Amino acid sequence: MKKIAVLLLLAIPGMALAQKEAKPNINKAMTALKSGKLDEAKSIIDAATTYEKTMTDGKTWFYRGVIYGALDTTSSYNSTENLASVAAESLKKADELSKGKSSTYFVQDNNGGMLLYDQAITSISNSYLVKGDKAFNGEDFKGALKQFEKGIAFKANKPDTTFYEYAGYAAYNAEERKKATDYLAKYAELGGRRTQALTMPALLAYEDQDYESALTNAQAVLKIIPNHKDMKAVELNSLIQLKKYDLAAQNLEASVKANPNDAQSFYLLGVLNTELGKMEDAKANFEAALKVQPDYFDAQFNLANYYLVEIDKTSKAINELGIAAANAKKKQALVQTRVKQSEAAIPYLEKAEKMKIPSKEAEIELLQKLSLLYYYIADDKNNERVTKRMKALGVED
Repeated sequence: MKKIAVLLLLAIPGMALAQKEAKPNINKAMTALKSGKLDEAKSIIDAATTYEKTMTDGKTWFYRGVIYGALDTTSSYNSTENLASVAAESLKKADELSKGKSSTYFVQDNNGGMLLYDQAITSISNSYLVKGDKAFNGEDFKGALKQFEKGIAFKANKPDTTFYEYAGYAAYNAEERKKATDYLAKYAELGGRRTQALTMPALLAYEDQDYESALTNAQAVLKIIPNHKDMKAVELNSLIQLKKYDLAAQNLEASVKANPNDAQSFYLLGVLNTELGKMEDAKANFEAALKVQPDYFDAQFNLANYYLVEIDKTSKAINELGIAAANAKKKQALVQTRVKQSEAAIPYLEKAEKMKIPSKEAEIELLQKLSLLYYYIADDKNNERVTKRMKALGVED
């Protein structure tokens, strides 16, 4: 008996060495996930991806993608891994191993319904969107950005413009402007066509005085939306800031020739000519813009400025004469000249005043100019009128 016992004991180590590795049960991984046993689900499915009999089965990788996606969208699960990327890579491998049959893969949801391969991807993707949207509406912009970036990682194999657009907005509100422009640029590259998303990179670059980027982005938008007013303005102003006057003129003259009913092109050409000191040309451009669009405030206001330039020159000459008695007669003549110039300019400003003014700042600037001209011609009644309006707008004396 003792001998037999010894033999049995000796045989035990050999038996242990000969034991086969336990086959991971991928269905148990899904059961564990549904039961809230998250670590167990992850452990089983990870083991299945290295086990000889299951590592080449597309369904293994499909389950892994679903499990990792579920873990990443479950607020109670914390991990230092990039779960979204692992999920995306796993689902891609599942498709590759399926030999064109990944659409037949499915898991059962908690209600017993079937969730097919594409539906599972949509479900996980929507979870990132919902969580990101909730964070964004709660003004947790960094949290929203994190969720949208997870969605970008998860949909890396089939990029989704929605995630890039939302990530751009979240990044902007989180004051991460570089990310905002990068994500929105990618949105456009992928075929996104929402106007706000397309134009933001150019507007942000211009605001940051990065005129090269502003120009590049504006011109990219204009290829898609040729007559977008803000982008045409950004393009022109960027060219002016970069001192590319010839190119600016060529673009605008070609635009005017191609579309003689485009009031903005005439207006922008007037702005350019004003910048170049070609005041008579600028005046003609603003008049042409108003002929096409009679209620064009900016064109009307800039046309008035044509007259204000001469008034400023006269005022400068008056100030340079000082108070010397010898210059009194000459000074009086210049004052009378300024009165006549002001009387010529006022109707243009008054006409602009009756138009729809685009902003409070523009209205204040207009009223301040009118007030000064009324002062020059001693029109106290109208000066009092515009002063009262300025006070209502919050302008202090």
